[in-house]
Order: sequence, then structure tokens, then C-alpha cells
Amino acid sequence: MSKLSIVIPVYNGAPYVEGCLKCLDSQTFQDWEAIFVNDGSKDNTAEVLDRLVAPCKRCTVIHKANGGTAHTRNAGMDVATGKYITFMDVDDELEPTMYEKLVHAMESTGVDMAVCGYYFKLESASDGETTYLEEKRYSACVLRGRDAIRERLVDMWDRDILHNVWNKMYRMDLIHEKGMRYRDGHVYSEDRVFNRQYIENCDSMAVIDECLYYYVRERTGSTTEKFREDYFDIRQKEYVEQKAHLKAMDVWDDVAREYVSREFIERIAGTIENIFHADDQLTAKEKRQRIKAVITHPDVREALQYAECRSRKMRLLVAPIRMENVLFTYTLYKTVYEIRRKNPVLFHKLKSHR
Repeated sequence: MSKLSIVIPVYNGAPYVEGCLKCLDSQTFQDWEAIFVNDGSKDNTAEVLDRLVAPCKRCTVIHKANGGTAHTRNAGMDVATGKYITFMDVDDELEPTMYEKLVHAMESTGVDMAVCGYYFKLESASDGETTYLEEKRYSACVLRGRDAIRERLVDMWDRDILHNVWNKMYRMDLIHEKGMRYRDGHVYSEDRVFNRQYIENCDSMAVIDECLYYYVRERTGSTTEKFREDYFDIRQKEYVEQKAHLKAMDVWDDVAREYVSREFIERIAGTIENIFHADDQLTAKEKRQRIKAVITHPDVREALQYAECRSRKMRLLVAPIRMENVLFTYTLYKTVYEIRRKNPVLFHKLKSHR
């Protein structure tokens, strides 16, 4: 029985398995088990896992039919035996001291969850070289009790430190006690869904003011570059559920409302830009129709009343949405799409200052 379980979903991730194993082997903390869950990959992932991972005494390989990230992480949790649990994406990277520092934070403070900062990373599709690196971090603190968590909660969500699961460590006994699971069938924000339920059931957390995880955000052909038919539905549901979460935590005030509204509007900007990833799947007229449906939606109009855009760039991007001007919105976001397509590094630099 290891102190730490690491659940690693793998879907068509054969090229990254060996590097992932090296990351784990290089950790200064070695009392871990790694559970690699093959989510019905269509490439040679199964063969690579069986050849490279299965022989490792501290590793378990699970092969299952494709069910998505949430279903895959649940499958890993079902067999995890550690006192603590964390999650990793097979194509991401870790600082060698990451798990040592997170376990130390859990053990030395007795908290329910430990959190560290992370790097948001872009890689060249041709050679894997880093083309852009952005830090996401939060001041070191130990929050004991629900009141202490409430005091920082909105700010921590707003600073992008609570959105993901791979920069956190959780207590397995608390997960079992409260019956916490990833929501099957949920895509794109399954991390947030899990973290919201965990936060609503925990009483303490510790934050490490260091970036210890490298989240590789984008490579050519990644899901972030593809058109999603249900993108608006995902973001709209996220908005409704984030409001419900903050209300459940009893922190629903003007600051919380402004944050949730601003985040939703920023994601609406991404939703409109995503429409152009459809390319020839949609005609120009159909794209304008989708834009109109988005910018006139009641939740979008509601959020616009409270969102306070913090940069000149975001005020410009939101202006045609506020005016419900479909043609202006279409023209502006087609330009944004072209910038992303031709220069993703510039796109993400601009996006980071929103």
C-alpha cells in the first residue's frame, strides 16, 4: 500500500508514455503507485503500456472501452490504494520535487487538500520545444476551517488555481467517505466539477507558492484546436454550476457575481472564436446564426450586466457582444481565429492579459 496514488488517463498517448514514466521515476518522493488507464485508444497505446508500464512493480495498467476522461479517472480511483491521490495527464511534465512537496504539505499541516502552482505551456508541433510558458500561482497559505476557505475562495478561482486536478493532492478517505466521483459523460470542465464537490466537503487546504506542474496546453491537432458542436452548452452549464457552487459555499456577493459573470463572458469570447474552427463544416450564414444565438442568450445578457472587463483587449472583444451586433462580432472573431491559426504563441500571449 503506497502513500500516494497517481491516476493517469491515456487516450492515443503512446508517444508520451515513456516520458511520463521518466517523470515519475525522477520524483524525489518515491512512495507512490501509478495507475495508467487506457481509455480505448485507437493507436498503439495498449501495446506500449503493456510493454513499458505493466512490468513496473509500482504501476498498474487498466484497459477499458472509451468513456472519456471522467470515466477513466473514476476507473483509476476504484483501484487506488494510497492514503492520498493525485492525477496527471500522460503528456504533461512535473518538477522532480512536486510530489515530495505536496505530500509534505498534507502531512505537516494535516489539511484535506494541497495545491501548487503550475506552468501553462505551449510546444512546437515539429520538435516539442517550448514556445510559450506562463506561470499560474497563488500566495502560500494554510486555510483552516470553512470561514478561512470562504475568505479566499473567489480569489483562488479567479486566479485559475482551483480549476484543475493535476496540481492538487486529495485525501482518499475523504473521497470514499463522501462518495465523490467524477461526473461521467462530462467533458471539458470535469476537473472543476470534481474540485467543486471536494471543496464543498473539505475543511482545510494548503497552498504552495511554487509552480511544480507543466500543463502542455496546445499542440497541433489538440482538442483545443477543433470545433465543438456543444461548446456553448458546456460553457453555459459551467456558468450555472459555478454560481450554484459559490452560493452553496455561502460566498455569493457582488465580488462573486462579478467574477462568475466576467469568467463566463471571457469563455463566451472563446466559444465564438471556436465557431470559426468549423471551417467548411458551417457556411458563413450558419456561423452568423450561431453567433446570434450565443450573444442573445439570456444568460449571456445577464452576465454582461455584472462583468467588468479588466483589459482594453477584452473590452474590445466584448463590445460587439454587448451591442448584439452579429456582423461586427463575426468580423472581429474571424480575425481572432486567424491570429490563433497563424500565430498561436501571439494568441496565447494576448489571451493571458485579459
